[in-house]
Amino acid sequence: MSDQLHAVPLAPMEIAEYSRGWETKWDDMKRYGPMSRHIRRNIMRLIAPLDFNSVLDIGCGQGSFLADLQRLRPQLRLYGSDFSPAATQMARRQVPSGEFCVFDLVTSRLQCQFDLIICSEVLEHIPDDRAALRNLAAMTGSYLVISTVQGRMRSFEAGEVGHVRNYAYGELVAKVQEAGLRVREVIEWGFPFYSPLYRDFLDLTGSKGTTGAFGLSRKLLAQLVYGLFLLNSSRVGDEIFVLAEQP
Repeated sequence: MSDQLHAVPLAPMEIAEYSRGWETKWDDMKRYGPMSRHIRRNIMRLIAPLDFNSVLDIGCGQGSFLADLQRLRPQLRLYGSDFSPAATQMARRQVPSGEFCVFDLVTSRLQCQFDLIICSEVLEHIPDDRAALRNLAAMTGSYLVISTVQGRMRSFEAGEVGHVRNYAYGELVAKVQEAGLRVREVIEWGFPFYSPLYRDFLDLTGSKGTTGAFGLSRKLLAQLVYGLFLLNSSRVGDEIFVLAEQP
């Protein structure tokens, strides 16, 4: 598969701001942020019983998920892609044995299939999510895991975070099925401490304090919030995880 994993050129102005985000403010948030860690935890929970050898992380960012996965299953063949060259460079440093490329999920797909594809916190940023889901389905050999947010859009999500949508309840499952995949399991996570309480707090503060470098005090605070989030429901909440498979 390695000869198929190659970069697709993108317009520099489309990715400049996103790349600056990885270079200046999102790295520690993904490593230590309580929400990012719980997203990885829930995905690990979904994939634990699955049989797979190759994994493609779409929107891999700086490689936190793939690094965690490599520690748990060092025999896996790991691949990552992102819209940002800066992110894939960071991911290569975290996972030197992985293969990484840059491409646009809406306009292109890799010409191979992977046992497992992870698409985490990506679709809410893509206007044409149906095209993205069709490309995801085409690259999925066995399983696809998607995580995203649903419910009321907060102003910081539309602004600082760059969401073009928060999914309506039931919308993501319907679109995954429309793309030709069978939904195997759904987790709706987060009530009450992530949603609505944490999301409303971030809305009031403009999500200040969640990005940039995490010193000792911020790491300790993040760990406390992570512990609080362990009390959230896995049946009610605005963070949705969908495990789908080829029929």
